[in-house]
Amino acid sequence: MRLVTRFAIVAVLILSMQALPARAASIVTEWLDQVVPDANEVAWEPTVGARFVALVYTAMYDAWAAYDPVAVGSVTGSALRGQGGTSNEANKREALSHAAYAVLWTLVPQHRHALAEWMQALGYDPNAETPAAQLGRRAAQAVLAARADDGANAGGDFADTTGYAPKASGAAAVWQPIEYFGKRQLPTTPQWGRVLPFALTRADEFRPPPPPAPGTPEWARQIDLLIKASAGLTDAQKAAAEYWAPWGSSPAPHLLEATKFFSNSHDLRLDEDVKLFFAVTNAILDASIATWEGKYVYDYVRPITAVRRLGDQRITAWHPRSLPTAFAYSTPLTRGKDAAAAPAGVGEMPASEWEPYLPTPSFPAYVSGHSAFTAAWARVMELATGGVDLDLRARVHHLFVEQRELAEPVTLSYPSFASAAEASGMSRIWGGIHWPADNEQGQALGRKVGERAWQRAQQFFLGTACPATAILAALRTPFWFADNEASDPAARFAANDGLAVDLPAGGAGLWRSGSADAMPAGDYELRATIKAEGEVPATVALAVEAGEPSSKDNLWKAEAVLAPRPATSLALRWTSDGLRPFRISIAARAGSRNGRVIVSALQMTRIWPVVAGSARYYEMNSASLAGN
Repeated sequence: MRLVTRFAIVAVLILSMQALPARAASIVTEWLDQVVPDANEVAWEPTVGARFVALVYTAMYDAWAAYDPVAVGSVTGSALRGQGGTSNEANKREALSHAAYAVLWTLVPQHRHALAEWMQALGYDPNAETPAAQLGRRAAQAVLAARADDGANAGGDFADTTGYAPKASGAAAVWQPIEYFGKRQLPTTPQWGRVLPFALTRADEFRPPPPPAPGTPEWARQIDLLIKASAGLTDAQKAAAEYWAPWGSSPAPHLLEATKFFSNSHDLRLDEDVKLFFAVTNAILDASIATWEGKYVYDYVRPITAVRRLGDQRITAWHPRSLPTAFAYSTPLTRGKDAAAAPAGVGEMPASEWEPYLPTPSFPAYVSGHSAFTAAWARVMELATGGVDLDLRARVHHLFVEQRELAEPVTLSYPSFASAAEASGMSRIWGGIHWPADNEQGQALGRKVGERAWQRAQQFFLGTACPATAILAALRTPFWFADNEASDPAARFAANDGLAVDLPAGGAGLWRSGSADAMPAGDYELRATIKAEGEVPATVALAVEAGEPSSKDNLWKAEAVLAPRPATSLALRWTSDGLRPFRISIAARAGSRNGRVIVSALQMTRIWPVVAGSARYYEMNSASLAGN
């Protein structure tokens, strides 16, 4: 049963289901107990956190798709179908668990012992060789391999590869890193617009229009709105600001918890959960790519910089208790120790001394990541469930920034997915770290990304997608077929050793792939590992063709004469427009004697110019508090 149909039935029957005994959570949501804390520990940035959760739930989805008679894996296609044993609940649970375990084992090596204990608690041997266990590991390995060189620079600890540097501080609208603890902020992942998207044709596909410029009425209005919002903060707004920005966490894990809440309250089962979490996490990943592309293109100023530039102008706004917000929010042992200090509240001050309620993040303002991430999540949830209701409530008793108990607890209520997304966006304005335009355009961007991600996810669910990664990895039929068009003596083909062509003297042979879905727009290198056997050289041509069945025109082609020797590489650079499907062809022609050509591996790599920029974070031995 398709995801939307099942969810529609769930929505209709929810009142009667509330009277039924609760069933155990699916294995998809059970793994959140490991995914969320691990992501918060090693992937705390919004961008890296989005990629982290997408890796886990894409691997779980690809393992699950191997058991479904219709769906195809997002990386593996149908290559794993039939390899995991009988399609039943037990095998799916085992395969998904091994897929999640293998990804986390790679991404969080310091927790390998704890992960092994978790697997054993679930009833699985981490080193099991059952068909389901092997399938789960294969799915994880394929997903990790596909993302190894995706532009994030994971191998370089996500350090910048664009050479980005903050501009001189003279321009009013330019983002400026601020200082915390005597250290200037390092820009977070300026390269993220280069990351390979899930559904977007290109990172700038939905780029928002430019933000307000200095000297315009809108510029003055947004500063006025920020100051007024700071002066008028209510306990409910402060509670919302803290709820949507749990310290040390990116938005992605928080949104997974909200997805789990919906899943558990609607008693969704494994088949529905795995598709829902797959679509949600990849929508968030694409939102991170689209948002960061815009952030570093516009390089827009944060409120703390623009407001403080007003200098001695007197403003009325919120002020912290006794320490900068960064201290109050992140150092429990030093919070509020000065009993004589004035309490947090609203007062008059020079604009140059203004503090936002939340710490200012280390990247440009426009657009808001929280707004885009949550809007993308909300739109996918609406499309996946066929409804709008969330009914999420959170009760807040304590404000961490102000370090005080609330006389009357605040209940945050989000009846719909959209209301949750809207509140998340507004919370960044209440927190003093985003402009209204950041939120408005971020929400619009997120909704567009969510719709595109859901459309792409549906192609995988319905089995109409053909990812290039599956064709590259599965060098066999039915992903490849012999298409010997030569008029000279026909070559013989064998797919058991990769793409093998047995060539009679003077003969030629050709392998063609099936039509693959378009790669996101950009430049790529296709590299083939090829071995020629025989007594004389053979000519080999590697080509990328238009994907239409009637077309056999080479769009890009590389050719080489290979002498009989150990395997060598033949590389081809080509460009995708993000829209057109493509095929790969490999042609071989023998010399004066018989020969054999074997293609044992194909690899596609995104090509970007690499200019080293800032590191991901300061090394611990160089970090110190101001004045120490």
